[in-house]
Amino acid sequence: MKDFLIYYQHYSDAHEHWKFKLLRSILGWSAEGRFWALNNMIARSSSCVLNLNRKSIKAIVMSDLNMEEPEFDKFISILTKDCELIINLDGSITTETVRENVKEVMKQRERNHKRKNSQNNPSTVSDLANVFNMNAKKR
Repeated sequence: MKDFLIYYQHYSDAHEHWKFKLLRSILGWSAEGRFWALNNMIARSSSCVLNLNRKSIKAIVMSDLNMEEPEFDKFISILTKDCELIINLDGSITTETVRENVKEVMKQRERNHKRKNSQNNPSTVSDLANVFNMNAKKR
């Protein structure tokens, strides 16, 4: 089962939140764009946690954001400490937005997985009857 997101929701007025206003006051509008690009990378990472302790991953992220290491480290520090936009877990980062989204998506994926398995592996007479009825309707 996938443990990452290909889509996530966020509020259309997020740019009005104090966290983004502070980020823009410190680093300008481009920092907000970089934050959302970073958030997308987090969402696509395994378990929605981006491990910046791995030099190769950090190098790719810095390259994608067009940042040198000192600037990137400052950016991560501001996002974590000042703006509270990312959660830094000893060098592995995630965001509350992604965590909330993946929690809901994983619940849905688990329900779908259970439903699919119960359809493919009927365990009771009524389950077997349901599978038979579904197959009969397909004909």
